[in-house]
Amino acid sequence: MALPLYERNIKHFFISLTSFTILIVFMFVLALSLGPAMLSPHKVFQAIFLKPFGYAVDDSVNVIAMLRLSRALASLLCGASLALAGLLMQTITRNPLADPYIFGLSSTALTAIALGIILAPNLMVHKAYVVIVSFLGALTGYALTLSLSKLSGGTSLAMVLAGIAIASLFSGASHILLYVVQQVIKTPYVYLLMGSASTVLLKDLYFLAFPTIILTILSLAFFKPLNAYLYGDEYAKQLGFNPTLVRDFAASIAALLTAITIAFVGVVGFIGLAAPHIARFLTGSDHKFAIPITTLVGALLTLVADIVVKLVSMFAGAVGELPLGVVTAVIGAPFLAYLIIKKVRE
Repeated sequence: MALPLYERNIKHFFISLTSFTILIVFMFVLALSLGPAMLSPHKVFQAIFLKPFGYAVDDSVNVIAMLRLSRALASLLCGASLALAGLLMQTITRNPLADPYIFGLSSTALTAIALGIILAPNLMVHKAYVVIVSFLGALTGYALTLSLSKLSGGTSLAMVLAGIAIASLFSGASHILLYVVQQVIKTPYVYLLMGSASTVLLKDLYFLAFPTIILTILSLAFFKPLNAYLYGDEYAKQLGFNPTLVRDFAASIAALLTAITIAFVGVVGFIGLAAPHIARFLTGSDHKFAIPITTLVGALLTLVADIVVKLVSMFAGAVGELPLGVVTAVIGAPFLAYLIIKKVRE
């Protein structure tokens, strides 16, 4: 019985991998073409891939293509990071409602960044320091949520309520602090509170890409302890894994993935909630299959959300753009409501 089930999961994995890869490529090309100045995929391809080899490309086309390239890649990396962070949090808390946004990691990371800008503005001009401060803030949010939930009984519902409380508290704090420092960062604070990939430059992508790739590989290498942890501490111990080390290691990766996205894109909610559930529905709960598909689902959802942001701006003719987090909230909030109803009924 186990072998046919495993073979079915492998089949579903490769079908999902192929399907999501094709969808991402299609949406990526569409994202590069869409904008106030419409460009054909052919021109974008020339600007990105042929310009470095001396091919003559109009300077305005080249600038637009580079900006759109950085934005599209930032959306993909942001979605993949948040999705993987959500999967890891759902695993270590054994709670299907876990998510960096709901559990307060995003708001505490953003609050830490705002405090860092106020207390040490000279240091915070360096991206590495921004990521470190954001990481410490995300870890603090996880620790606070975990502590408050234990005081409330330690149930799954207590963790969700504790996370909402922490997220609400630090969301308010980050609103106030970012309103104060927006003149320093030269970015409207609403874009940090609700996320935007439009401010990410090509030089920033190194800080997004390399950690995301490395942490995804680490998580994949760690799939056996994660699988064992799902079935309880005793089961993990029987297989030779230390549950505390597994939990702390996975929590650190989730916090770092969240910190990276907050530092460059801002708060983007619900991707970490929805993507792991979609991936598990397609491939099962085995992390060897769930981790790659989760990252692809998260990348696709965020890229589609950013395309929707562009379309709304184009057709509404508005000055400025919707924050990315507004669109992901529209996608994820109904999903959260469904999961809560299902969990309470169970």
